[in-house]
Amino acid sequence: MNSPKTQQEQLQLLLRGCENIYTAEELGTRLTEAAADSAGIPVLIGRSAIPQSARGWIHKAGNEGFIKLVADPESGVLVGATSVGPAGGEVLAVLTLAVHARVPIRTLKQMIYAYPTFHRAIETALENLG
Repeated sequence: MNSPKTQQEQLQLLLRGCENIYTAEELGTRLTEAAADSAGIPVLIGRSAIPQSARGWIHKAGNEGFIKLVADPESGVLVGATSVGPAGGEVLAVLTLAVHARVPIRTLKQMIYAYPTFHRAIETALENLG
């Protein structure tokens, strides 16, 4: 078997074996930061805390959680995301679409995220990519 020659080829191989995970806490991910690190693939990470979002503040008790984005700086797309917290599965649906369709990060940053929703925390995580 030939080994991948470029980081893009390595990234595509890693993505083939990754799936979403849904649990009682509504956790989901595609490519993790740890998997990218162990494969030697550089990634950008963006995080946002659900309690610090407008919807998290409104939700009050039980608002613990976060959104974590994993981006490929070379291609400018998300290659993984984790959403933990209330409505995490719904937030993950948007992020899964972005990863699968290879939606450019610049396009995701231009979107208008409904207010006040947990999805709005995606915008903050995008701003924090780096």
